[in-house]
Amino acid sequence: PRQPLSAGDRHALLSGRSPAPMPAIGRVVCSCFHVGVNQLASAVAAGCDSLEAIGSTLRAGTNCGSCRSEIRAIIDARHVQAAE
Repeated sequence: PRQPLSAGDRHALLSGRSPAPMPAIGRVVCSCFHVGVNQLASAVAAGCDSLEAIGSTLRAGTNCGSCRSEIRAIIDARHVQAAE
């Protein structure tokens, strides 16, 4: 049985946006899995300190590999900030 959509759900569906607020992912670093710089920074802050850890947590860097150098730079920058 079909159920009518509310006006808000209809608007969300037609606009392609989630009705619930979504966290900003930031500039996309990994195009294969749509992983942004904010997601990477959060993962590093939570303890992901290697490409392998990032890959198993977010899948970033596990497909074509073109983002791996940028992911390494983000990890390294966070380690430098933590050491200061």
